[in-house]
Amino acid sequence: MQVQGISLAEAARRLGVSQSALYVAVQKGEIPAFRRFGKTVIPPGRLRAYQLRQRPTSDYRL
Repeated sequence: MQVQGISLAEAARRLGVSQSALYVAVQKGEIPAFRRFGKTVIPPGRLRAYQLRQRPTSDYRL
């Protein structure tokens, strides 16, 4: 059976952060995660939403 979600290690790689930094974000509730077969996984859509929320914004206007 395949786990539906992204492992913390893979999510950290995709975000370009350390696993410990990602684990802190999960513990704070910034990224929803769940336990599946003894592993913490992040739903793919939730990881993308987190990426979009973390994207820097700018007040620069043309």
